[in-house]
Amino acid sequence: DVTLDADTAHPRLQVTEDGKSVTDTGVIRKVPNKDERFDSHTFLLAKEGYTSGRHYWEVDVGKKRNWNLGVALETVTRKETVALSPKNGFWVIGLADGQEYWAHSDPWTRLLVRGRPEKIGIFLDVSSKKLSFFSVPQKKLLYTFTSVNHHSQNVKLFPFFSTGSAATSSDTEPLRIAWGFDDEK
Repeated sequence: DVTLDADTAHPRLQVTEDGKSVTDTGVIRKVPNKDERFDSHTFLLAKEGYTSGRHYWEVDVGKKRNWNLGVALETVTRKETVALSPKNGFWVIGLADGQEYWAHSDPWTRLLVRGRPEKIGIFLDVSSKKLSFFSVPQKKLLYTFTSVNHHSQNVKLFPFFSTGSAATSSDTEPLRIAWGFDDEK
Protein backbone atom coordinates (compact mmCIF):
# COMPACT_ATOMS: atom_id res chain seq x y z
CA ASP A 1 0.00 0.00 0.00
CA VAL A 2 1.23 3.52 -0.81
CA THR A 3 0.67 6.45 1.56
CA LEU A 4 1.91 10.00 0.94
CA ASP A 5 4.40 11.38 3.47
CA ALA A 6 3.33 14.93 4.42
CA ASP A 7 6.71 15.45 6.14
CA THR A 8 8.43 15.34 2.72
CA ALA A 9 5.90 17.61 0.96
CA HIS A 10 6.86 21.06 -0.36
CA PRO A 11 5.09 23.78 1.69
CA ARG A 12 2.63 24.50 -1.18
CA LEU A 13 1.39 20.91 -1.08
CA GLN A 14 -1.51 19.81 1.13
CA VAL A 15 -1.75 16.07 1.86
CA THR A 16 -5.08 14.67 3.02
CA GLU A 17 -5.30 13.13 6.48
CA ASP A 18 -5.54 9.60 5.03
CA GLY A 19 -2.35 10.20 2.99
CA LYS A 20 -4.02 9.26 -0.29
CA SER A 21 -4.33 12.63 -2.03
CA VAL A 22 -2.22 15.77 -2.55
CA THR A 23 -3.21 19.22 -3.83
CA ASP A 24 -1.08 22.22 -4.79
CA THR A 25 -2.61 25.07 -2.76
CA GLY A 26 -0.59 27.72 -4.62
CA VAL A 27 0.35 29.19 -1.23
CA ILE A 28 3.52 28.61 0.80
CA ARG A 29 2.10 27.29 4.08
CA LYS A 30 3.83 27.41 7.46
CA VAL A 31 5.05 23.88 8.05
CA PRO A 32 7.82 22.46 10.23
CA ASN A 33 11.25 22.76 8.58
CA LYS A 34 12.30 19.11 8.39
CA ASP A 35 15.38 17.60 6.76
CA GLU A 36 13.19 15.29 4.68
CA ARG A 37 11.02 18.13 3.26
CA PHE A 38 11.49 19.29 -0.35
CA ASP A 39 11.77 23.08 -0.27
CA SER A 40 12.63 24.09 -3.86
CA HIS A 41 10.19 21.97 -5.90
CA THR A 42 6.59 20.82 -5.45
CA PHE A 43 7.71 17.23 -4.76
CA LEU A 44 6.82 14.64 -2.14
CA LEU A 45 7.50 10.97 -1.46
CA ALA A 46 5.49 8.08 -0.07
CA LYS A 47 6.06 6.86 3.48
CA GLU A 48 7.01 3.38 2.28
CA GLY A 49 10.39 2.73 0.66
CA TYR A 50 11.57 -0.44 -1.07
CA THR A 51 14.85 -2.36 -1.34
CA SER A 52 13.30 -5.57 -2.70
CA GLY A 53 10.13 -7.05 -4.14
CA ARG A 54 7.64 -6.03 -6.78
CA HIS A 55 5.28 -3.13 -6.19
CA TYR A 56 2.38 -1.70 -8.19
CA TRP A 57 0.31 1.40 -7.56
CA GLU A 58 -2.10 3.53 -9.54
CA VAL A 59 -2.40 7.30 -9.40
CA ASP A 60 -5.51 9.17 -10.49
CA VAL A 61 -4.12 12.26 -12.25
CA GLY A 62 -7.58 13.37 -13.36
CA LYS A 63 -7.50 16.44 -15.56
CA LYS A 64 -4.28 17.86 -14.05
CA ARG A 65 -2.23 19.74 -16.63
CA ASN A 66 1.11 19.20 -14.87
CA TRP A 67 2.36 16.19 -12.92
CA ASN A 68 5.36 13.89 -12.47
CA LEU A 69 5.27 10.35 -11.06
CA GLY A 70 7.80 7.59 -10.47
CA VAL A 71 10.38 6.66 -7.85
CA ALA A 72 13.24 8.47 -6.15
CA LEU A 73 16.20 7.35 -4.09
CA GLU A 74 15.94 7.99 -0.37
CA THR A 75 19.14 10.08 -0.70
CA VAL A 76 17.92 12.63 -3.32
CA THR A 77 18.62 16.34 -2.86
CA ARG A 78 15.73 18.04 -1.06
CA LYS A 79 17.02 21.49 -0.11
CA GLU A 80 18.06 22.96 -3.44
CA THR A 81 17.14 22.98 -7.11
CA VAL A 82 17.60 19.60 -8.79
CA ALA A 83 16.74 18.24 -12.24
CA LEU A 84 14.55 15.15 -12.44
CA SER A 85 16.83 12.52 -13.98
CA PRO A 86 18.20 9.06 -13.18
CA LYS A 87 21.68 10.48 -12.53
CA ASN A 88 20.11 12.56 -9.73
CA GLY A 89 18.19 9.58 -8.33
CA PHE A 90 14.79 10.16 -9.98
CA TRP A 91 13.06 7.78 -12.43
CA VAL A 92 10.01 9.77 -13.47
CA ILE A 93 7.54 10.46 -16.27
CA GLY A 94 5.25 13.46 -16.46
CA LEU A 95 2.79 15.67 -18.29
CA ALA A 96 3.77 19.28 -19.05
CA ASP A 97 1.18 22.02 -19.61
CA GLY A 98 -1.51 19.48 -20.47
CA GLN A 99 0.18 18.73 -23.80
CA GLU A 100 3.46 16.84 -23.75
CA TYR A 101 4.33 13.62 -21.95
CA TRP A 102 8.00 13.12 -21.09
CA ALA A 103 10.18 10.44 -19.58
CA HIS A 104 12.82 12.26 -17.54
CA SER A 105 15.58 10.01 -18.86
CA ASP A 106 19.11 11.12 -19.81
CA PRO A 107 18.34 12.86 -22.19
CA TRP A 108 14.56 13.30 -21.82
CA THR A 109 12.36 11.17 -24.07
CA ARG A 110 9.09 12.53 -25.48
CA LEU A 111 6.31 9.97 -25.11
CA LEU A 112 3.60 9.46 -27.70
CA VAL A 113 0.39 9.05 -25.72
CA ARG A 114 -3.06 8.78 -27.27
CA GLY A 115 -5.75 10.72 -25.49
CA ARG A 116 -5.29 11.91 -21.96
CA PRO A 117 -5.13 8.99 -19.50
CA GLU A 118 -6.61 9.98 -16.15
CA LYS A 119 -5.03 7.08 -14.28
CA ILE A 120 -1.37 6.00 -14.41
CA GLY A 121 -0.17 2.57 -13.25
CA ILE A 122 3.38 2.23 -11.95
CA PHE A 123 5.16 -1.13 -11.60
CA LEU A 124 8.50 -1.37 -9.80
CA ASP A 125 10.46 -4.64 -9.89
CA VAL A 126 13.44 -3.98 -7.65
CA SER A 127 15.36 -7.19 -8.43
CA SER A 128 15.14 -6.69 -12.22
CA LYS A 129 15.85 -2.94 -11.77
CA LYS A 130 12.85 -2.02 -13.93
CA LEU A 131 10.18 0.65 -13.52
CA SER A 132 7.24 0.65 -15.94
CA PHE A 133 4.42 3.13 -16.44
CA PHE A 134 1.01 2.29 -17.91
CA SER A 135 -2.09 4.12 -19.10
CA VAL A 136 -4.62 2.24 -16.96
CA PRO A 137 -7.73 3.12 -19.05
CA GLN A 138 -6.00 2.07 -22.29
CA LYS A 139 -4.11 -0.89 -20.72
CA LYS A 140 -1.04 0.38 -22.57
CA LEU A 141 2.64 0.56 -21.64
CA LEU A 142 3.89 4.16 -21.74
CA TYR A 143 7.57 3.75 -20.81
CA THR A 144 10.04 1.50 -18.97
CA PHE A 145 13.21 2.58 -17.19
CA THR A 146 15.90 -0.09 -16.89
CA SER A 147 18.88 0.04 -14.53
CA VAL A 148 16.79 1.65 -11.77
CA ASN A 149 18.91 2.15 -8.65
CA HIS A 150 21.86 0.43 -10.34
CA HIS A 151 24.46 2.28 -8.27
CA SER A 152 22.92 2.11 -4.78
CA GLN A 153 21.99 -1.45 -3.81
CA ASN A 154 20.89 -0.84 -0.22
CA VAL A 155 19.32 2.60 -0.60
CA LYS A 156 15.52 2.59 -0.54
CA LEU A 157 13.41 3.61 -3.52
CA PHE A 158 10.33 5.65 -2.64
CA PRO A 159 7.25 6.33 -4.77
CA PHE A 160 7.61 9.93 -6.01
CA PHE A 161 4.93 12.51 -6.78
CA SER A 162 4.98 16.08 -8.09
CA THR A 163 2.18 18.48 -8.95
CA GLY A 164 4.41 20.09 -11.59
CA SER A 165 6.65 23.13 -11.63
CA ALA A 166 6.35 25.59 -8.74
CA ALA A 167 6.76 28.33 -11.38
CA THR A 168 3.43 27.49 -13.02
CA SER A 169 0.17 28.79 -11.61
CA SER A 170 -1.33 26.37 -9.15
CA ASP A 171 -3.47 23.56 -10.55
CA THR A 172 -5.83 22.63 -7.73
CA GLU A 173 -6.79 19.27 -9.23
CA PRO A 174 -5.43 16.65 -6.79
CA LEU A 175 -3.22 13.63 -7.41
CA ARG A 176 -4.86 10.59 -5.76
CA ILE A 177 -3.43 7.18 -4.98
CA ALA A 178 -6.10 4.86 -6.31
CA TRP A 179 -4.65 1.43 -5.56
CA GLY A 180 -1.49 -0.35 -4.48
CA PHE A 181 -0.07 -3.88 -4.22
CA ASP A 182 3.19 -5.28 -2.83
CA ASP A 183 4.68 -8.69 -3.63
CA GLU A 184 7.74 -9.17 -1.43
CA LYS A 185 8.75 -12.49 -3.05
